[in-house]
Amino acid sequence: MSAQRSSSAPQETQYNSSSFEFTTELKNLPAMPGVYRMYNDKGIVIYIGKAKVLKNRVRSYFNKNGGHSPKTKMMIPQITRFNYIVTNTEMEALILEDSLIKQHQPKYNVLLKDDKRFPWIGVTDEPYPRLFVARSTKRPRGKQTRFFGPYTNAGEMYTLLRLLQKHFPLRKRPKPLFKDRPCMNYHIGLCSGPCQGMVTPEGYQEIVNQSLMVLKGKTLDLEKRLEEKMHLASEAMQYERAKELHERLNAVQRLGQKQVIVSEDHTKHQDVIALTTDDFQASVIVLVIRYGKVVASKPFIIPMANETTVKEAYGSFIRQYYRTIDNDEIPDEIVLQFELEDEDVIAEWLTHRLSNAKGKKVTLHHPQKGSRMDVLKLAQVNAKTGLEQAQLYEATKLKNDPVKAVLDLQQRVGLERYPYRMECYDISHFQGSQTVASMTVFLDGTPAKEEYRRFKIHSAEGEPDDFKSMHEVITRRSRHRDDWGEPDLIVIDGGKGQLSAAQRAIIEQDWDVPMISLAKRFEEIFKPNEQYPVMIPHSAPSLQLMQRIRDEAHRFAITYHRNLRGKVTFKHPLDDVSGIGPKRKDKLLKKYGTFDKMKNAPIEELAEVMGISLEKANAYHHLFNTSQAL
Repeated sequence: MSAQRSSSAPQETQYNSSSFEFTTELKNLPAMPGVYRMYNDKGIVIYIGKAKVLKNRVRSYFNKNGGHSPKTKMMIPQITRFNYIVTNTEMEALILEDSLIKQHQPKYNVLLKDDKRFPWIGVTDEPYPRLFVARSTKRPRGKQTRFFGPYTNAGEMYTLLRLLQKHFPLRKRPKPLFKDRPCMNYHIGLCSGPCQGMVTPEGYQEIVNQSLMVLKGKTLDLEKRLEEKMHLASEAMQYERAKELHERLNAVQRLGQKQVIVSEDHTKHQDVIALTTDDFQASVIVLVIRYGKVVASKPFIIPMANETTVKEAYGSFIRQYYRTIDNDEIPDEIVLQFELEDEDVIAEWLTHRLSNAKGKKVTLHHPQKGSRMDVLKLAQVNAKTGLEQAQLYEATKLKNDPVKAVLDLQQRVGLERYPYRMECYDISHFQGSQTVASMTVFLDGTPAKEEYRRFKIHSAEGEPDDFKSMHEVITRRSRHRDDWGEPDLIVIDGGKGQLSAAQRAIIEQDWDVPMISLAKRFEEIFKPNEQYPVMIPHSAPSLQLMQRIRDEAHRFAITYHRNLRGKVTFKHPLDDVSGIGPKRKDKLLKKYGTFDKMKNAPIEELAEVMGISLEKANAYHHLFNTSQAL
């Protein structure tokens, strides 16, 4: 099927797996902007991307000398077919790409997901909207519910919600309590009574718009608007209305006073976006600055699955984030931590949206110093704090339900029996010396520290050989089946090489025990005699359990190794001097403190301190200053 370009709508060209030939079809790709979708052998979309020139971009995936990222190298072998949609401009491709990613949720795209730790304030899509608290931003089918947040401090969010309910009386109940009269909320001033016609649709919509201005951080604009309306009401002798507006104005002003000032330029509208990662997940903070004040700090967590790079995650977040907010919420200026691959297109897209709302231009900045750098550093500190909180949350969740993680591992790895007892092995050495191994044990997904064991490795002493060391420790472990018990699963810290060495050991010992290895670089799980690894999402409890047991084995081995090294490292030069025992050593150290001072000490003084003759003191003095061993 050939590609046809339409001036009015994007056209899709598809290549089915049955007739797909890379060399032939790649030549027919158009030199036009567009969006491409990659499929696996099950017909599932695994990646969606956009291109300024489809021909160049799609071809690059199948170029052996393309210098691909680790994520792309993992993805390419799984591609069995692709299709593409030609667009008129690169900006159209950007918009279409985000729409398709939202629809298909591909495995290898960075996906912005709800972080259910933090609440949002929602505004319903109804003739008379109301406010509510939500832990997810999923919208009911056919509804355009709007969400504001997330709020890292739930207490502050509820304080804001109470302020809105008190001074901006929107309805609170999903359905009217009575058919013929308003409920108590109307009588105590917490609802304007739209269900009984106590407020006009126009009057209610005005309250909604003012509430939205507060949620968007436009408190200064709202203050000016309320002040004007208050004066007009007063001039018209509508004193009750003027009093109501005055109280509303005071509430908004109090809210504005709590906001942190970060810029003396009170006309500035900025978003400052920072990201930090631990390679498993990324924490992103959006500082929303309006009129020089921080009106919101929005936290997000992104799974860093399939070796996604930091810049990929950062760029994808920015596109998805600005797709979810209204045009009038887009700032004039966005301060970025990293340069984006398609920065010009993103700026054009945002300017197009902002110009429709305000007639302004969006500029992107990469500060190196000055006030912009100061607020970027503030955002980075918040992003780091957010990552630490997310790590603590995940660790607590895993600790609270470890059996769930074990069951998930059993299913994903394909184990016949439940791995109640899991043992993990790690090797540690320093340039081939003092090689040690550790064995950590998890029972039902929980550390059993009394079962931990440590091994001094003899077969690889003097030469670093992790494979020989792993073979030795598994061989030695197999001899303790009766007194230590049988493991249900052995986990090897390493890749295929370490796994093969361990497998060879259990075959030699005629030991039948399931075994896997966890390779740290891509967090891949390898099984014996299988070419391709088992890939588990970074958000899965089973992988988090594997990382925990691997990290525990690594910590235990490193601690043991450091202890052994320390016994050698902290040996004093006097320990090797014949004739100087512990008592004389203590006297010398008490008198001189350091070995350098001993070398420079007068011979007569040495003789007196050590209680020896001048002849012997002279010999020791000469030894201290000439022996290379000291």
